[in-house]
Amino acid sequence: MAAVRRMTRAEQQAQTRAALLDAAERVFVERGFQGSSVEAITEAAGFSRGAFYSNFASKEELFAELLQDRVYAGYRRMAEQSAHAGERPSLREVGDRLAAIQDSPDGRWLFRLWLELLAHAGRDERFRELAAGFWTGTRKLTAAAIEQAYAETGRTPAVAPTDLATALIALDIGLALQHFVDPQGAPLALYPTLYEALFAGHEA
Repeated sequence: MAAVRRMTRAEQQAQTRAALLDAAERVFVERGFQGSSVEAITEAAGFSRGAFYSNFASKEELFAELLQDRVYAGYRRMAEQSAHAGERPSLREVGDRLAAIQDSPDGRWLFRLWLELLAHAGRDERFRELAAGFWTGTRKLTAAAIEQAYAETGRTPAVAPTDLATALIALDIGLALQHFVDPQGAPLALYPTLYEALFAGHEA
């Protein structure tokens, strides 16, 4: 009988960290950020407070990593894919993908966490910096993809790539917010239609 390989200390810590993130996801969605506590998260994960603080300095740090891991990572992958000419999606495809994120069960709870972040950003500088960091990273990657696409065709964009990236992000956020509060007035089908209609002249 083959011996079972014991996990290294680093592997054990990574497993604990992932379990805490999974538990935090459930607790934050159920209770909101303000109503959640380190105790509730550790109880849901089946760990002690010591295990929590050996991985995260605070509830705020855990919240930030959860959003980075579950929200920003997905948008980053989309932006990185757009930088490759052979994989670059059309504007309609971009709209379809963003709509699919909002339509998925994961997308819906992630958006609720994002709203939590924005609510606290109005009162706490740390949360404003966190929100700004998400948009800064996405804007930078998207702008680089836009600039590269124009360079490949020898065209010069009429608007700076960074400004175009800002507008693309603004449309995503605006549609997501409107759909959240008024799904019939702002259906997800608007995503591909508006991305194509409003930005087709800038598609390199």
